[in-house]
Amino acid sequence: MVQNLALPSHGGGADPRVRPALPSPVAVTGVLGFVGSHLLPRLLERGARVIALVRPGRDASRLEDRVTEIRRANLDDPGTLAGAFEGAEAVVHLSGLAQVPGLVAALEGAGVRRGVFVSSAGVRTRLESRSADAKRAGEEALRRSSIGYTILRPSMIYGTPADRNLARLLRWLRACPLVPVPGGGATLQQPVHVGDLVAAITNALERPETERKEYDVGGPEALTLRDLIHACAASVGRRAFVLGVPLGPAHGAASLLRRLGLRSPVRPEQILRLTESKAVDISAARRDLGFEPRSFADGIRAEAKLLSPR
Repeated sequence: MVQNLALPSHGGGADPRVRPALPSPVAVTGVLGFVGSHLLPRLLERGARVIALVRPGRDASRLEDRVTEIRRANLDDPGTLAGAFEGAEAVVHLSGLAQVPGLVAALEGAGVRRGVFVSSAGVRTRLESRSADAKRAGEEALRRSSIGYTILRPSMIYGTPADRNLARLLRWLRACPLVPVPGGGATLQQPVHVGDLVAAITNALERPETERKEYDVGGPEALTLRDLIHACAASVGRRAFVLGVPLGPAHGAASLLRRLGLRSPVRPEQILRLTESKAVDISAARRDLGFEPRSFADGIRAEAKLLSPR
């Protein structure tokens, strides 16, 4: 059934082998995105009925024989959300924390008691960032709400050639071993595989003790950007040569390209963020969510095998 709602201008139990049931139906936003495409089959495997919230105009034909219902909703327009979450016992929100202040009333009005909301470790940046400010506002709206939320803050997400992070680097390394890196690549990174993030989402849904709690999720250990590049190169059978580039000129060049309306491989703010550590503390996620992420070496090798031939 398709309902058009908006037109835009390791759990407990006696037997530890038996996992608790997930809340159902569960409404999922961003279900057509990178994380959503990996989450959906996991939810279906666990027997959950899924209500897919899809923006009007998006092709959702690949969902029609998989989900309980497709509802068309513009989540950027709170005035159009009447009925969007009706009947859902829980929500998994993947389409952006910036939307949350406008969603809270609709969720509370529909009686949605439980939710997992995927934010970003980038909320901790000390740099000026409208995106981070919007995510922080979304998190604060949840804290003021009556919803039994769990906030997950993933670091850089990778895992298949469809990711928007490391797939480009892998393709670059196959073609050219020289990698210019503003700042030299000494800052720490801690990428999380999409499969491990999905496991954290489903584990949070099934564990009431994670309600009104917040978790950072990343890989099992941090590594420097330089070491990350070398690991990516090894995964495609190449040896990388990292060329350190002074941060100031690199940022100036990217800013100039933007002002001229020309395409830059990286945004100016991304260059500045290379000065900040991306390491996260996953100890709470390990303790409460049973979070056991795969090593970066294993994850990136698996992704490299999925790349299309040259």
